[in-house]
Amino acid sequence: MEFLRAIGPVFNFLLLALALIFFTRKQIRKLLQERRDRIADALGRAADAQDQARHTAEDIAEAQQAADAEAHAQLAEAKAQAEANTAAADAETAREAEAVRRGVAQTEAQLRSDMEDRVSDAAIGRITAATAGVLAQDAFAPARAALVDDFVANIGAHLTTQPSDALALAETGTLTVEVEAAEPLPAAALDALKDTLTRAYGHVTCMTTVRPELIGGICLRIGDTHYDGTLRHALDLLEQDAANSALHTTDENPDLAACIRDRLADTHVAIDVFQTGIVTSLSDGICRVRGMADVMAGELLAFDGTLRGMVMDLGREDIGVVLLGPYGHLQEGDRVRRTGQIMSVPVGEEMIGRVVDALGRPIDGHGPIRTTERRAIESPAPGVIARKGVSVPLQTGIKAIDALVPIGRGQRELIIGDRQTGKTAIAIDAILNQKDTGVLCIYVAIGQKESTVAGVVQKLRDRGAMAYTTVVCAHASETAPMLYIAPYAGAAIGEYFMYRGRDVLIVYDDLSKQAVAYREISLLLQRPPGREAYPGDVFYLHSRLLERAARLSDARGGGSMTALPIVETQAGDVSAYIPTNIISITDGQIFLESSLFFSGHRPAVNVGLSVSRVGGAAQTKAMKKAVGTLRLDLAQYREMEVFTQFSSDLDEETKNQLAYGQSLMYILRQGRCSPLSQAQQIVTLVTAMARIYQQVPVSQVCPLRDYLLGEFAAGRPQLMQELEQGAALTDEVRQQIVDFAKTALEKFRRAGGR
Repeated sequence: MEFLRAIGPVFNFLLLALALIFFTRKQIRKLLQERRDRIADALGRAADAQDQARHTAEDIAEAQQAADAEAHAQLAEAKAQAEANTAAADAETAREAEAVRRGVAQTEAQLRSDMEDRVSDAAIGRITAATAGVLAQDAFAPARAALVDDFVANIGAHLTTQPSDALALAETGTLTVEVEAAEPLPAAALDALKDTLTRAYGHVTCMTTVRPELIGGICLRIGDTHYDGTLRHALDLLEQDAANSALHTTDENPDLAACIRDRLADTHVAIDVFQTGIVTSLSDGICRVRGMADVMAGELLAFDGTLRGMVMDLGREDIGVVLLGPYGHLQEGDRVRRTGQIMSVPVGEEMIGRVVDALGRPIDGHGPIRTTERRAIESPAPGVIARKGVSVPLQTGIKAIDALVPIGRGQRELIIGDRQTGKTAIAIDAILNQKDTGVLCIYVAIGQKESTVAGVVQKLRDRGAMAYTTVVCAHASETAPMLYIAPYAGAAIGEYFMYRGRDVLIVYDDLSKQAVAYREISLLLQRPPGREAYPGDVFYLHSRLLERAARLSDARGGGSMTALPIVETQAGDVSAYIPTNIISITDGQIFLESSLFFSGHRPAVNVGLSVSRVGGAAQTKAMKKAVGTLRLDLAQYREMEVFTQFSSDLDEETKNQLAYGQSLMYILRQGRCSPLSQAQQIVTLVTAMARIYQQVPVSQVCPLRDYLLGEFAAGRPQLMQELEQGAALTDEVRQQIVDFAKTALEKFRRAGGR
């Protein structure tokens, strides 16, 4: 029973479980099936996820490979760019190093030259001082006595009556003669000298002075004329000659003693006749000198040391002299000597490529200029018979000028405008464009800052223009006389080449400052002022300068000198005194307008006010035909532009005309230091007149122009060469240019242009 009681619960549990299974088997089976379905679905999704993960991994791998390849390419590109930048930096560093090296070499050469000059001067001074001491010894007493006798015997042949001497004889009937000697004169020699003077002048009064520093010989002073036969004067001349010639040769170690000894062996103490004057007043670079009655206007006078002056004013009692250099050591009472030479500057082939001051002295640190030829700064202009008409163009490389204001060789074309409007830039571009044309260039800087001139010289040197250019500089810190003579010095250098059949372009930058300097000199010389305080001869100041520019006839060599004077205006006033004077002298003017310049239109040439009186004679036939009605079209555009500012409702024809004129204005824009050849200018003008540029927005006009020039250079080189050589611009050639430009325009649009 206990067994039955024990298994009873188990049996009941089994029955209950069977009953539950029986009644719930369908639901359990359904649940199991759903679970199996869920598991299968999860397994499917897991498989899909695994496949997607595998594909994603493959994509990631491919992307990684592409990224690695791109990274490698970028790295290679960056490396190549870095190498290029490094090479460019190395090249720039090399250029800078070379520039520094050249600067150091120039400085070293200049210092060496200065040191050699100082050493040479000191050596010459010591040698001549020693020579003077030897000649003053008792052993040379017979030679000194013979020198006195020789002077007395020969002085009669040198005596002349100067204007001042004649005036003194007429007023007083007697003439005072100062006799200077190193030693007391013997009675016989003094009597013989008085007899000679009496026969020459009549009644004379002799005043004898003993000056041991003369070493030997006699010096006579009659009025302001000196008759010097002393050993002291001979040694001074010897020292000066040795310093100027023998000791400044190409020899590295000249034998100074031998130079002096050789000259002493051949030196004969001759009687030197010269005139002197006395400084009576000194102020502001101007001095008044009494004496020298027959001095010449423009004559060079010698002061103590290296100071020189030029005669500018001839008065009844004295003369006015402008000082050409530092004059701090000069004092009233100092003597001035006539040289008998008109002011001149060195000229020759050696001047090409150099920077010199107004006196022709080198200031570029490249050593002395070894030329023996000189030319007076003032010379008569060629006459009418000696000239030939202007017919050969002088290309500036600037479209606005070569097309509308042409310049010919031998012409005088004024560049005028306000301050900072690009006047100098036009002149410099004209100089740069003369490369390989055979035209020599001279740039005269008047009253400019030294830094500005240095920048111009460096720009010319970087572009190889200094190989055919000479720069004459009278900077702003120079005295007024240096600014006054600088243009004449440049003209003298240019004339040297012109009269030898060469073509020369000379730029005067600028003549306004020269006129101001001349006004300052004239007021200091107490000349009567005229309009704007300028002297009455200010017109002649520039006319005698600019008239020297000419194209010579074939009989005179056929050379030419083209002048580009620059004048600065105030607030665009071309009717001021100096501008109107120079406009009347020149053959036309290029007027630069401030409003155009500040609006971005550069060069800021006002076509309406600019003119060339030579006109089409200075243009090739192809250029003349290419220009066509350009000037008229621009004039119509400027006039229409003014009137349309007051109207907003414009018809289609007016809009097209305005767009055409605006494209022409943009076409004439040109960057600095980027001159264009004649062929490039012709192509640009022909395509502009065909309204090619009107088909794109104004912002794309300049890029399209540059693109077309590149396409013509690559696709039509033969045509460009023929146009450059002066081929005629026929209708057929014009049509070829237009057709090719239209094709290039489509390529430009496809490439991104609009």
